[in-house]
Amino acid sequence: MLRDARLLFPPFGPVAAGAKASKGSLQGCAVLLTAGGEGERLRESLRRDGYPPERLDGITKPTFPLGGSFGELGSLHVNLCLIASLCGETGVDIPVIISTGPEGSITDRVVPRVPDEYPGCRPKHLRIVAQEARLHLSKDEKIVWILRDGEPEPVVNPDETGGPLSALARGGPGGEPPVLSWLKDLGCRRLLVLQATAIYDPRLLPAMASFSPASDCVGVGILRREFPPDDPFGTYVVVAREGEPSRLVILEQEARDDRVRALRESHDGWYLPFNTGFYALDPDVLDSHVLPDYATPPKVVAPGLPRSPKIGYAATDIVTFARSPAVLAADPKLYAVIKNAEDIKRLARRGEEMGLDRMCRTVLAR
Repeated sequence: MLRDARLLFPPFGPVAAGAKASKGSLQGCAVLLTAGGEGERLRESLRRDGYPPERLDGITKPTFPLGGSFGELGSLHVNLCLIASLCGETGVDIPVIISTGPEGSITDRVVPRVPDEYPGCRPKHLRIVAQEARLHLSKDEKIVWILRDGEPEPVVNPDETGGPLSALARGGPGGEPPVLSWLKDLGCRRLLVLQATAIYDPRLLPAMASFSPASDCVGVGILRREFPPDDPFGTYVVVAREGEPSRLVILEQEARDDRVRALRESHDGWYLPFNTGFYALDPDVLDSHVLPDYATPPKVVAPGLPRSPKIGYAATDIVTFARSPAVLAADPKLYAVIKNAEDIKRLARRGEEMGLDRMCRTVLAR
C-alpha cells in the first residue's frame, strides 16, 4: 500500500486549554453514543475476579456501575447527564442517537431502558438504533453455538465499530425514517461519534463540534512521544502519490512500516497521532458511502471458546471518504475508556476529577 507513496504528517490542531461549551459551538450538533458491545473482556475479567456468576447475565459495559461514583451510574448514564448539562448550559437541544447490538442481544434488551430510568437526562430528541447481526465463526469457520435455557442459539456479533454508522442510513422499525433523514430534518450539520463505554471531559465535546468547520470529518487523535513497532493503535497519516489526491488514512499495525514510525511533526517533534475512535463529521459523508468489512483481532466471545476474529464494518474508513479531513489533537486526560474490571474504579476517579460527579448530581436533581 505504501510503495512509491510519500508520507506526510496530517493537518491537526490541539484542543484549546480553555475550551467551553457555547451556543455557537454546539448549535446544529448531534451525538451518537455507541453502546453495542456486550463487554466480553469485562465479563471475563469480572468472572476471574470472583464476581457472582448469577449477576453476569445482564451485564453490558456502558450500563455497568462505576463503583464509587455518584449513584453508581454506568458510563452511558454519565454521558447522557453530560449532554443534558451542555444543553442546559447553552440552551441548545442536542439530538442523541444510542446504538445497541443486534435485535435480541443483551445490549438491545438493556440499553433502551437507560434514558427512562433517569428522566432528568433523557434527551428531547432521541433515537435508539440496533445494529445488524453477524454470525460468529470459529477459527475453522464453523458457526458458534451456545445453550440458552437448554436450547442451542447461534452466537452473533454487532457490526463492530462501523456498525452504528452503517445503521444510520437504514429505516427504523414501524416505518421510522433513517436517522440521517431525521438529523437533516432537525437541522443537524455535525455528528459527534462517541463511545458510550468511555467518559469525557466537558471540554472535549464542544471542541470536537467546533474544530475546523471546513473539515467534513474530524478525527480525535493523541500525539505520541514515541512510536514502537508493537504499538497497537491505528495511526493517522497522509498518503500522497503522484497524479492522485493526497488522502488522510488510518493505518493499523500490520500495514505500517519503518517510514511511518519515523515520521515526525516539524515544530515539536511529535510522532504521528493515534486514533481514539471519536469523530465529528458531516452526516452527508455517511449518506454517500458504504463502509467496507473489517476483521478485528481475535477476541473472547464465550468462556472456554478459543479466540477468533469478529467481522464487521470499519469505522476508520469514514476518514478516507471525507473530502477535507483533519485531526483534533487531544490530551489523553480528556477521556477514559472501560475495557475490563480494573478500569471501573479508575473511571470513577477520573469522572470525579473531570467534574462529572458534580454534573450528574445537578442534572438528576432537576
